[in-house]
Amino acid sequence: MRRHTRHSCFMRLASIVALALSSLQVLSAADEAPLKEHETEFFESKIRPVLIKHCYECHAADAKSIRGGLLLDTRAGTLQGGDSGPSVVPGKPAESLLLESLRYESYEMPPAGKLPDEVIQDFETWIKMGAPDPRKGKHKVVSQQIDIEAGREFWSFQPVKQQTPPQVIDQGWNQSAIDRFIRARQKSLTPADLADRTTLVRRLYYDLTGLPPTPAQIDQYLNDTSNEATARLVDQLLASPHFGERWGRYWLDVARYSQSTGGGRSLLYNSAWRYRNYVIDAFNQDKPFHQFIKEQIAGDLLDTDDYRERQDQLIATAFLLLGPTNYEQQDKEQLRMDVIDEQIQTIGRAFLGMTLGCARCHDHKFDPIPATDYYALAGILRSTKVLTPGNVSGWTKRPLPLPGQQEQARIEYEQALAQLTADQKAKQKELKQLKAELNTITLDDSAATLVGDWKQSTFYKDFIGKGYIHDQQQAKGQKLVKFTPRKLKSGRYDVQLAYNSAESRASRVPVTIKTATGEKTVYVNQRVQPTDGTFASLGKFDFQGTEEEEIVVSNAGTDGYVIVDAIRFVSIPVKTSDGKAEQDVNPEYLQTLSKIKATQQKIKSLREEIAERKQNAPPEVPEVMSVYEAEEPGDYHLLIRGNVHQLGKKVPRGFITVTQTETTPPIPADASGRLQLAEWVASPENPLTARVYANRIWQHLFGSGLVRTVDNLGVRGETPSHPELLDYLAQRLIEHGWSTKALIREIVLSRTYQLSSHSTAEQRAADPDNRLLTHQNHRRLDAEAIRDTILFVSGDLDLEQHEQTVRPGTKSEYGYEFKNNYRSVYIPVFRNRLHELLAVFDFPDPNLSVGRRNTSTLSTQALYLMNNPFVMQQAEQIAKRLNNEYPTDQSARIDALFRIMLGRLPHQSEKANAERFLNQANTAGASDQLEAWTAFCQTMIACIDFRYLQ
Repeated sequence: MRRHTRHSCFMRLASIVALALSSLQVLSAADEAPLKEHETEFFESKIRPVLIKHCYECHAADAKSIRGGLLLDTRAGTLQGGDSGPSVVPGKPAESLLLESLRYESYEMPPAGKLPDEVIQDFETWIKMGAPDPRKGKHKVVSQQIDIEAGREFWSFQPVKQQTPPQVIDQGWNQSAIDRFIRARQKSLTPADLADRTTLVRRLYYDLTGLPPTPAQIDQYLNDTSNEATARLVDQLLASPHFGERWGRYWLDVARYSQSTGGGRSLLYNSAWRYRNYVIDAFNQDKPFHQFIKEQIAGDLLDTDDYRERQDQLIATAFLLLGPTNYEQQDKEQLRMDVIDEQIQTIGRAFLGMTLGCARCHDHKFDPIPATDYYALAGILRSTKVLTPGNVSGWTKRPLPLPGQQEQARIEYEQALAQLTADQKAKQKELKQLKAELNTITLDDSAATLVGDWKQSTFYKDFIGKGYIHDQQQAKGQKLVKFTPRKLKSGRYDVQLAYNSAESRASRVPVTIKTATGEKTVYVNQRVQPTDGTFASLGKFDFQGTEEEEIVVSNAGTDGYVIVDAIRFVSIPVKTSDGKAEQDVNPEYLQTLSKIKATQQKIKSLREEIAERKQNAPPEVPEVMSVYEAEEPGDYHLLIRGNVHQLGKKVPRGFITVTQTETTPPIPADASGRLQLAEWVASPENPLTARVYANRIWQHLFGSGLVRTVDNLGVRGETPSHPELLDYLAQRLIEHGWSTKALIREIVLSRTYQLSSHSTAEQRAADPDNRLLTHQNHRRLDAEAIRDTILFVSGDLDLEQHEQTVRPGTKSEYGYEFKNNYRSVYIPVFRNRLHELLAVFDFPDPNLSVGRRNTSTLSTQALYLMNNPFVMQQAEQIAKRLNNEYPTDQSARIDALFRIMLGRLPHQSEKANAERFLNQANTAGASDQLEAWTAFCQTMIACIDFRYLQ
């Protein structure tokens, strides 16, 4: 590891640029440099499956006929290209023929049809990344079968072994089992001394809460000279509500948490915040990690009588739904399988540290995972309902469980309302049948004369004839529908209009009835349902059967959609001079009329009762992202080359064969298998789960895991630096009931964690990556800690827990403005738009499950700290705060600034430089002094000691 040389933190603001630029490292790597984990993951999940599915048939070594001399089944072939030249130019999408062909700008590939825009965007992103491609050598068609038994010999697939800590000569390293494992590997290397207590207290606060200690908290720790002082502080921090906010955010990275679907349209996941807060609460409550796993995979299938637990269990399953999804995909089978693929990949990375998605199109290239294992898991997840149908599909939701009395009140209300609605529908059906017994004539919209462009539709059911028409809410005053009742006999008729009601309908539709004696216009509110559900009466009129008589529906002056389905004429008996009806000879007719009136009155009464019930309804039950068991669970096919339209043999539902034991739970035929999947992943006998999680915890406390590839413990991942220690930590995790806090406590109280970060030349020469941990790693604060600390020291940070933080009325992430001072964990996370500071300082891509963030050193970071209005405003706020607290004592003000920003007092040279600069402003006015102090505070924000943990 590079030696970190401490510079004076103070500098003139104008020199920040020079310092920032001089500290940049421009890395140039040879073509054969190892790929980063996220690069390999992107290729394997986004690029290789598309090449296999759409390109290999004509552009692979085993193709029947290689087209255009182009081979895309190796890295070399892809770069070299074919007859037309290089197909991919790394870093240059505009010069890459492959991308041009996918866009149909020259060649049109694949010829069967253009790929979806989001797939083409993935290829552009890949080329911009430098076209990372793990495929090496020439393509060879090798038929081989995965040897599961041989695969079980690999270290991560072997059972976690009970480990006895070794004895070490150095007595100072014998107090902790962790320290004994570490010291035994260091051998002749001399480890660093313990960090001073001022450094340690800052390290602990940031590592456990993500926030800096206040000067008062630092003094409290420094003044506690007992042997239990550090343990007492650790317990206090583990009990802080800010612990869950810090460690919950780590898990949200892994869970690829976002509040939008991603892609072009990018819909908003409006209730995703509930999952975020569930995660924060789970870490604060120290929910056992194996229970945490079960709830996220199969919470809806777990038993509990506590409605609060039930709420958590349903909310937790949003884990399965939060991935990036193109819900506009019109190939619904492809959409369904893409969602399942993303779920399998995320479950594999998050809990098992495996790249399971690599087995979608073929057996895994590196790990002992056959494609049949992939489709055994796919069968489980296909037996789970996660999508709702539609032109634009949606994700499944469930009502949030309520307390017993509220739940009962809600059930009774819904049952009563359902009964009233059923009664109303029954009466409406009865009314239709009664009216059908009368002398009626019905004219469908298809028989009408149309003026203007009317749109045919069948979206709403129960229409007359083959459909209905609407005016598209356009060209108001220019559209008419004319009905001419040519076969109508002379007489009196009740004229009725058929339409379907909705809130989007017009509330005042003009309908003109023209008869031989004149015309009358009536207005129909199409937002109100007709009495019988279909036909609304326009009034009673006398007709003589002349050609001039007609019914005209207009869209003039209307405020919504105008719907026209049919016109119906219902004959009404006319009384003679002696007061008797002409139809008296048919008493059944009059009886029918009487029944119609009674039924209409009952319908009116039911409608009023329904309206009253709705007026006094219990509060709306919130809906949460959650999943359901499929009605008919079952096994699924192995897909040939991952193609959803090429089904192979069916694969029994199951788990990853290489990790299964005699106690692996069987899957019932009438269940999805998701509960059993959760139990298998969370089992202490699963060789991967406890190792993966213990390794994640270690990484967050040291900056690097014992296995540095924290998301990949497979063959392509690194081997552990201390395999016995990793097994010891995994075993301790299980022994302590899968307690996250207990394992963190044991680690941070170890001597290894508390070492100074200063290294010697001997240590750096013998162990340049500090894998032997002779000293603590020098670590940069993550993006959230940088932002939160700036707000914290200015006094502007809102430390409350928040729920929905996307502003009400927000329809899209595009153009969203982040305008709050919440802790960063509560800031909305969108897939196409991130808070600027978070994006600049390496916030992870929410499209992927990310266990280890990149830590970059870029000019944009220095420029942000110099020029961004947020930083400048907060620097001024800090300056004002210090001026208020120390209005006359400049020396105390300088000391206070260093303590709130860096957790320590300034060194002598730092203070002298600060005083020299500030004294120049003392003779000027108050505004110049504030400006000088603002510049000084901004310099401290840009200082390397502010952004790094020693």
